[in-house]
Amino acid sequence: MLSRWFAVAAIVLAACGGNANTAVSHNNSGTGSLNLSVNADVDAVFSSTGSPTDLVVKIQDGAGNKVTGATVTIVNLTWGSVTLTETTPGASGDYRKTQPSFPSGDFGLTVVCNPCGLPQISPTATITGNIQGVVLGGPGVHTINYPKAGVAVAMNQPVGVSWTTPIQAASAAVTTNNFGPVLAADTGTYTIPGTSNPAATSQSLNLARYNEVPIAGGLFGSRLRVTVEANVSYPVQ
Repeated sequence: MLSRWFAVAAIVLAACGGNANTAVSHNNSGTGSLNLSVNADVDAVFSSTGSPTDLVVKIQDGAGNKVTGATVTIVNLTWGSVTLTETTPGASGDYRKTQPSFPSGDFGLTVVCNPCGLPQISPTATITGNIQGVVLGGPGVHTINYPKAGVAVAMNQPVGVSWTTPIQAASAAVTTNNFGPVLAADTGTYTIPGTSNPAATSQSLNLARYNEVPIAGGLFGSRLRVTVEANVSYPVQ
């Protein structure tokens, strides 16, 4: 459900933003053959042990058949060109790769079918197509400034959540065990109402930031999205 909220909120919040150097301002929808449905994600969760980043691209034709054997690459200035591997070669249409860290900078996506297989139709069915020039603005690595890990927060009082915004994302989402998820502008501040801040031995706050670009050269609904998350735990007394 959160992904559906984000798709709407990203448009509204980007239109309201006045900062020219936003992640959205780096977006480019690219071009393509208009016969591939491509849903691509760059997902990272930060923790004290690192920030592994999952790259996931799912490809189908217009009828929902899985497209196999594609060459799928995601490019970033720090990573260089990263080729994703099909999870079940010749069958899944699901391409993945995990990188050890989340980089700064933007993400480019290329998909090439020259040709690709459509095993759900027949063993010999193929499709030829491509996605080129898609660029997604990276929101950078953020840190939750408040609440602080292990430091008690007053119960039944508003919580002024704050975080860093290296580059303003299209949207942010605030979630605790008792609140949200609620979408907000990526301004670096959000207040959780006191009524949603009851006593807790260990409360958990998740702060996620997003950007998304529609893929113009793909079928309707094709998109590339980045999600960056950070978490903090603290008592509420």
